[in-house]
Amino acid sequence: MSEVIRCPTCRTPWRGVTICPRCGSDLSAIMRVAAKAWELREAARAALCVGDRPAQALAMARAARRLHATRHGQRLLALALVAAGQIADGHELMDQPPTPHE
Repeated sequence: MSEVIRCPTCRTPWRGVTICPRCGSDLSAIMRVAAKAWELREAARAALCVGDRPAQALAMARAARRLHATRHGQRLLALALVAAGQIADGHELMDQPPTPHE
């Protein structure tokens, strides 16, 4: 995962552990959600690379964004929209600023 994930309690950058070393919060559930979003983005990328599954790629990119919105995920969703024939929606999404919680 390329985006910085932070502890929701104290905002310390995640250091690859399930317990925040700064505040003691359990981060395991958050990490599972972020990992699932990453898996969905990877599957969406693979579906786009195959070239004949734009609807599947779009569904996975949307699901990933609902779990963990990232700048790269936003771009992937825009690409999936274009591949699925929703060119105006994809262009509009690319014009939007990145999501605030990256």
